[in-house]
Amino acid sequence: MASLFVWFINLKNNKMKRRRVKFSDYYDEIIVNEICEIYDVEKERLFLGSRKRNIIQAKRLYIYILREVFDMTLKNIGKVTNLHHASIIHHHEQFKFEYETYESEQQNFERVENKIIEVEVDEEIRDLEEQLNTINNTLTKLYKINKLKYERKEIWNNDGCKL
Repeated sequence: MASLFVWFINLKNNKMKRRRVKFSDYYDEIIVNEICEIYDVEKERLFLGSRKRNIIQAKRLYIYILREVFDMTLKNIGKVTNLHHASIIHHHEQFKFEYETYESEQQNFERVENKIIEVEVDEEIRDLEEQLNTINNTLTKLYKINKLKYERKEIWNNDGCKL
């Protein structure tokens, strides 16, 4: 689908490195949970068409994140939210105005964005640990094969006769 660029610091040379994160059901769940906690909204009510202020704000932040952070198209956001593209544009523009005007909305956005980055970093750590485990297992097998090879060489002398 779309992507989020997360900045990682390369510890070796202290340079920043961009990394792409794709939107998925996993990230959707994380985003919805965080937004619902911020605005005190039940997940099931987020897209039911309520006119309550906190539900509208939650919906707007969600749409803004999908559009700005994951660079999703209006069509894809419409599929996820079950909203018409005109509604998506309206909510996006409204939140953009509030984001630029109210510090509280900036903080809400940053809180969700930081949660996404935190989860991505945790995922990256788990992936690297799995790779390390696989490499260690492969190295162990190769060392055993190498050890057996040298043990066989010691049994046979240079003439090909067994000692």
